[in-house]
This record gives sequence, structure tokens and C-alpha cells, in this order.
Amino acid sequence: MRFIYKAKDGPGKTIKGELEADSRQMALNQLDSMGYSPIWVKEQDVDRPGVRVLLNRRISQRDINVFTRQLASLIKSRVPILKALNTVAGQTESAGFQNVIRGLEHDVRDGSMLSEALSKHINLFSELYVNMVRSGESGGILDAILMRLSEALEKEEDTKRKLQSAMAYPILIAVVGVFTVFALLVFFLPRVVVLFEGYHNLPLPTKMLIGITDFVSDYWYWILLIVFLLTAILRRIASIETGKVVFDQMKLRLPLISKFIRDVDLARFARTFSLLLNAGIPIAKALDLSSTTLRNAVLRAEIEKVCRDTIQQGLPLSVCMARTEYFPAFVANMMAVGEEAGQLDEALDEVASFYEKEVEQRSRLAVSLLEPVLILLVGAIVGFIVAAMLLPIFELGSAF
Repeated sequence: MRFIYKAKDGPGKTIKGELEADSRQMALNQLDSMGYSPIWVKEQDVDRPGVRVLLNRRISQRDINVFTRQLASLIKSRVPILKALNTVAGQTESAGFQNVIRGLEHDVRDGSMLSEALSKHINLFSELYVNMVRSGESGGILDAILMRLSEALEKEEDTKRKLQSAMAYPILIAVVGVFTVFALLVFFLPRVVVLFEGYHNLPLPTKMLIGITDFVSDYWYWILLIVFLLTAILRRIASIETGKVVFDQMKLRLPLISKFIRDVDLARFARTFSLLLNAGIPIAKALDLSSTTLRNAVLRAEIEKVCRDTIQQGLPLSVCMARTEYFPAFVANMMAVGEEAGQLDEALDEVASFYEKEVEQRSRLAVSLLEPVLILLVGAIVGFIVAAMLLPIFELGSAF
């Protein structure tokens, strides 16, 4: 079990923390053995691993976005932080997230800063989120920081929603097409092809279809097993750092989708970097935090190298960006303009807006082309099956 505690470390120092123990008495014994004088020790049920996983499954990104927006509005209206957290908790629909907010309120009431309380839930609030809040607290502009953070999260969610809605119909067509063809080959065609067993001079399309049908109907479970195993193996390889780098490098070299994948990451990176700089976070720290938003391991490695070169060699950020392989020259040029004008955050905002529009336009074009291609492909396969079944019948009819 996990326990939270508050204890005295000497006459004038109070500490708080967490520890694992089988019972409350054992937790007290651990504190005594560490030389602390316990003030209180409580079991933290919400933070038990099993319970945490169960609750976090019910917490969506939208819950976090709404929480950020509501908290920003309340603090902007000069509502005290404790009352603001209590109000937001009361308005939260998710029971799991409500418990998390109550935990934040409890920590803040005990003297923690909001950023410290958020850092205990790093699986929900990223390091970037926590650092943004910390910068707002130190600068006395927590409401403005939370509002900017909320806007950034909402833009990212909006972009993700547009991509999902754009791909929903093509994915539906592909799934229905695969299921239809599989059902025909496994369940329906084996009952039909027996009609042609006595014929020797069948048309080539019919012979091909009979061969495919026999193979799939006899070994369909092996086919599914092999597909499942291959998928599991590829996912396992992709979860390893070396394998992820190889796969991500392949993605950046694919002829049609490489630019789309790159631009999605670039838009997210530029938007985050701009947000952090605007919040007053030092450029090296902002660059390091922004790199964590890049999902492609190759792009992330390039930004980490840029960060090292900028710090160690003292080079301008734009010069280091120009040396990268996968980042376009446009990004480096815009950064150079922003550095000269002393408005790097605004230049990065322009970069983010440019690539967000590029992603939206490319996704629309891809969907408009993909839909008819998938429909034609599924239609061609079904048409081939129908034609292969009808050709022997036509030949028999012409023989009489």
C-alpha cells in the first residue's frame, strides 16, 4: 500500500512525501527509522497502482483541457486557488479525475505549490504542463499561462479531431472491404465452387479464384494467427528504442506520407516551443521540453543535438537548425528572422500556423483521393469474384 505523510525533520523543518508499506504501523516504523517525527500518515487509495490505472483509463485529454480552461478563468476572476480547485472538482463529470483534483486541492492546502501537486500526477500532466504552471507561479501570471496552455491544448485536440474525422470514412471502407472479401472467401465461395468440380476447362480467373478460396478456407485460422504474430512482433520491435528509430526513419522516407508525418510533428513542436518562450522559460529548457512533443524519434534526436550544440558551442539556434537533415530550411530561416528581431516566439507561432494549414490541406487532399481509390479497389476485387463465377456459366450457355 502507498501512504502519504507529513513529518518533522528536526526542530524547524517539515517534510512531506510518500512511501510503500504493508500497513500504517509499518509506515510509522519506517519514518521512525529514517529519523522523522510523524505529524500524520494516511493511506493514499487513489494512488494505488491498480486503482490509478483504472481511474486514468476514464480520464480523457478533453477532461484535462476543460480543467485547464476552467481553472484559468477562475484564477483570472481572482478566485483563490483552493476555492477554484474545489469549484472545478465539483463541475467535473469524471469520477477518477474528480479524485485527482481533490488530491491537488489537498496538497495545495498543505502548503504545496500547484506545480508540485501536479508533478505527482505526471502520467496525466506532462513535464511540459508542470513547467508551464511553475513559470506562471514564479512570474505571478498563472492565469495567463493557464489560458495560453488551454488554448494550445485545444488547438492540438482540434487538429487531432480533424485528422480522425478525415480518416474515419476511408478506414471504414477499408475495414468493410476486407471483412467482406474474407467472408466471401471463407464462408460463401467454398459452397459455390463445388459446382465446378466436374469441369476441366475452366477460365483462368475461375481457376485462380478456386485456388485462392481453397487456400483461404483451409488455412484461414493460420493466416489470422500469422497476421496477429507479425503485428505483435512489429509492435514489440517498435517499442524498443533502436527499432523505433529504424521505423521512424522509414516513415520519413516514404514517398507520399513522409511530409505529412513530418509536418504534424513540426506544427506541434513549433507551437509548444513558442508557448514556452512566451512564458519566460529559458531557451535551452524550452527547447528540451519541446523536443518531448515530437513523436518521431529521428526528429527528436535532431532537436536534442541542436540543444546540445546551442548550449555547448554557443551557436545561434537558427544556425544549428540549418544543419539538421529533416527540418526544412523554412524553419531555420524563420528562426533567424525571429532571433534578429528579438521575437522568436512570434516567428515560431508563424511556423506552427503554416504547418497546421499544410497538414489540414494535405489531409483533405489525401482523403479526397483515398476514398475513390478504396471504393474502386474493393469494387474491383468483388467484380473479379463475380466475373470468375459467371464466366463458366456463360461458356456453358454458349455451348448449347
